Amino acid sequence: MTRASWISWTPEILSQFAGMLCFTTIIVILCRADGKPQQDLFLGITLNTLVAFLTSMTKAAFLVPVVEGLGQLKWIWFLSSKPKPLLDFQVFDEGTRGGIGTLKLLFRFKGFLPSLGAFIILSGLFTSTLTQQAVSYETRIAEASHQNNTATIDRATTFSVYNSVDNTLTLPPYDTLREQQAIFDGISTPNTVEVSEVRPNCTSSHCTWPRYGSLAVCGGVANITDLSNKPFMEKLRDITERRLNNMLATADLNTSAGSYQGIYRPASEAFPVVMDVVDAPTGAFNDSITSLMAADRFIAYSDEMLDLSARPLDMSRIKFLEIGFWWCTKTYQTEVFQGQATTAEISTSHLHSPRPDSSDSSGPTNALNTTLNFSWDPKFRLCSSAGNCNETYGPAEIFLSPPPGLPPNSTETYSVHLWSGLTGSMNVAATMVDSLLLDHARGVIASSGGGVARVFAYSLLDVYLTTSVAVPPPETQWRNVQRVVEDTAKSITNLVRTGTARLGRDEKVKGTAYVPQTFVKVRWGWLAMLAAQLVSTGAFLAATAGITARARMQVVKSSSLAAVCALDEATRRKGAAAAGHGDDVRDLRRLKAWAKGAGVRLDQRGAIRLGDSE
Repeated sequence: MTRASWISWTPEILSQFAGMLCFTTIIVILCRADGKPQQDLFLGITLNTLVAFLTSMTKAAFLVPVVEGLGQLKWIWFLSSKPKPLLDFQVFDEGTRGGIGTLKLLFRFKGFLPSLGAFIILSGLFTSTLTQQAVSYETRIAEASHQNNTATIDRATTFSVYNSVDNTLTLPPYDTLREQQAIFDGISTPNTVEVSEVRPNCTSSHCTWPRYGSLAVCGGVANITDLSNKPFMEKLRDITERRLNNMLATADLNTSAGSYQGIYRPASEAFPVVMDVVDAPTGAFNDSITSLMAADRFIAYSDEMLDLSARPLDMSRIKFLEIGFWWCTKTYQTEVFQGQATTAEISTSHLHSPRPDSSDSSGPTNALNTTLNFSWDPKFRLCSSAGNCNETYGPAEIFLSPPPGLPPNSTETYSVHLWSGLTGSMNVAATMVDSLLLDHARGVIASSGGGVARVFAYSLLDVYLTTSVAVPPPETQWRNVQRVVEDTAKSITNLVRTGTARLGRDEKVKGTAYVPQTFVKVRWGWLAMLAAQLVSTGAFLAATAGITARARMQVVKSSSLAAVCALDEATRRKGAAAAGHGDDVRDLRRLKAWAKGAGVRLDQRGAIRLGDSE
């Protein structure tokens, strides 16, 4: 094909490239929008509007080569050695206009290329509709971008109410009552009910948090009935016997004075349950836990009813459990889904950590020789009475190791202010000292203390108003008491984390709030027709140009002027003369220049009359 031939097809080639450019733009826009939130582009223009506009531009671009190509194929059709019906001229002409005319061209079949062109034009009727199906929308839960959507949850990395300005402890109002309430809430939680976790703040129905650490209180149970330390066990039995005798003596005195008003019921036998302070480590827990112990209690009980009339009381039947509460650190994972919050404990650490800044002489670098249990620290009793605990402890802190499972770049420290921790330990002790006697049906005969022993009594001896004298097996007793201790520890931890008592600063972990959002989803298959139309148009244009060159015919395309000259002898001769080629019209450019000044009219019979134009 000569260079002149290609130049004749320049407008169609440029139109084809314009269509490909529009189609590429559609692909790029949809790639960038796929999976992203729905949003207006500019001045309220939506993605659908933009795609529809570019699709229309693409459609217009590929129709130009097809229409002009069909116009060219019309002339090639009549180049055959055999005459063709003059009506075919009209069929081709109508085929370039779409609609019924294109259907006529398609079904009357004037060759493969004209049929392909007609098919491309007809398929253009469905281009916009099908391309619009490529853009769909789906609702997904996505990260909220609005600043009013927040997710926070309380945690603690320090336990301190020490005021370094005036060197005193500043306890919040009703602090002791809150701590006692937390203990009672945990102890009185039924075994069939979970102690609620710290409630997160989630402004939407779905929030998540990264794994985070917090200072916590852990609890455990140990059986110390057969402890090898004989003097210590004799001491526990002596304390238990004195507590029982004092309770019986007080009950008898109050009954004779009418103080109990029938509450105390004299009985010859009873199940005893006594709770009191363990004033020295027993060795039942490991050294790390012992050094972080905040409160240590023993429970004395008997699986058989004790003869109350015998003096001295038979203490050989008494068994002992040790229940401890110690400081620890925990890793948590919290999520709110459909408005329901769940918090899982991932891991726990019961270890000390060296002081981060060992050059600071305000406290010990490692507190293994310092206790947080007030009953184990004689210094605390002395300074509490003398009012000089600041001189004894000052700002000294005990540091704990971070819990495992936190992000590698986490640099958080966890500490308990020594003076604050000992004060809290004292408050726990005041709440968890109790004793009582139960009859065979587990009804209370006599009691003395804060009331916490009843929960442990039912855990060890069976429920209230039981018909059986037998008590649960040892493994059930241990499991029941362990559950009570863990619930109590969790309730105290919630108090520490929420900052309502002895928390020096309000600490919150920020999470991510999610809200339903509409996202763009591109279904690429729906763009196949538009891509096929562009490819078919390119092939159609190339084939038409090739056939034209092979036939050695000038590029006339859909020129109406060429049609007039071709079908009217007089007009054809004058146009040929103007073009300077005798009877042959070959230079369409010169023909167009001549046509600008030539006048054409039809007479009443349809004959063409030539003259000068006005």
